Amino acid sequence: MMDGETYEGGSVAHHIIDIIEKKKLGGSLSEAEVRDAVTGYTSEKIPDYQMSALLMAIFIKGMSYEETLSLTKTMAESGDSYSFPDSVDKHSTGGVGDKVSLTALPIAAACGAPVAKLSGRGLGITGGTIDKLEAIPGFSVDLSEERFKKQVETVGMAITEAGSLAPADKAIYALRDTTGTVDSLPLIGSSIVSKKAATGAGHLLYDVKRGSGAFMKTPEEARELADLLVRLSEDLGVRASAFITGMDAPLGRAIGNALEVRESVAFLKDEDTPGDLAHMARRVAVRLLELKGVSEPDEAVERAISSGAAYEKLEEFVAAQGGEADKLPDLEVSSETHEIKAPRSGFVSRFDALGLGRAALALGAGREKKGDPLDFGAGVEVFARVGDAVEAGQRVALLFGSRNIERAKKLAEESLEVSGEPTDAPPAILDSL
Repeated sequence: MMDGETYEGGSVAHHIIDIIEKKKLGGSLSEAEVRDAVTGYTSEKIPDYQMSALLMAIFIKGMSYEETLSLTKTMAESGDSYSFPDSVDKHSTGGVGDKVSLTALPIAAACGAPVAKLSGRGLGITGGTIDKLEAIPGFSVDLSEERFKKQVETVGMAITEAGSLAPADKAIYALRDTTGTVDSLPLIGSSIVSKKAATGAGHLLYDVKRGSGAFMKTPEEARELADLLVRLSEDLGVRASAFITGMDAPLGRAIGNALEVRESVAFLKDEDTPGDLAHMARRVAVRLLELKGVSEPDEAVERAISSGAAYEKLEEFVAAQGGEADKLPDLEVSSETHEIKAPRSGFVSRFDALGLGRAALALGAGREKKGDPLDFGAGVEVFARVGDAVEAGQRVALLFGSRNIERAKKLAEESLEVSGEPTDAPPAILDSL
């Protein structure tokens, strides 16, 4: 901080202390105070230790909706922004085997709803759409702003990384990650919506995951976050909706980058696909078309799948970003496999997403920390779902990969429970708004 630099009302150092004290005592920050804190931190006039103190005060005392909206707007406006008012996008709060972007978005694009999506990489058990796409040989997410916009116009679908959008969120999130302030509802909501508002898609669907393999563990937490995301988006001029979806079990069979692309391809080619994935992808595509105002969206989705138009759109999108689209149906996966078998006869009562996600992570399908190398061909394929009858010794999952085999096997085996009585599988979509 340079001597003499001031905000209205005094020096930077004194002003941020006043803001911290106000929030520490449970006060509500004005829009100007929120803006001063964010811009002061991103311009390096406010040091990490003071911003950390403010984040902890927010974590403990919370934020009003007005404060949260101010924070969201300030972060959204902190860098470049796009404008795609006619486009659609979806955002997932993260799950295991979550391949909805790979399935629902090509359908929406094939039905005339252009997709403009900025996505991220995976961390921990949560897979990232960018990583899955980069399992396709040649695929690149390195798109200039001009190329991104042109591809949305000509192909109807483009996915790239966030880049310079909402840089304040990026800086503040990195600090939250190291100060134990990640799990704050206002901070989570403002982080998500600031990036989406900067992306500029006019129609947005949030997929808020709930369960063992998700950040939100209870229906109440998921509903509260979904309400906040939709309200913030609408107040920033984005037409928004949300699904609350289950993540006690992985979505579909495949967990891992190439495996998930292959399963997505099978669905778009109208081949046999797990019912939860097929239902979820269709519902998401329909809701996106409803947001866009497309007439008879259910019929449009079914035509796009059955005619092959949705798969053709995926091929066109992949080719436009340098990927070898002809290799989509048979992407290379690890040649080293290990079976997980049912320990006894009975009915699957639990095949936990968290444990299976950790097994895939151990095999190299995910990152323990940012920058870790991925094995695109590693992962887990699940053959038994909750409610299925199994025999002792029956194969219930297959591990792909050569890293940490014993650890991965143990995690997968511990995630499975077999009981004497059948258990109903929970629905993929639990609620909507």
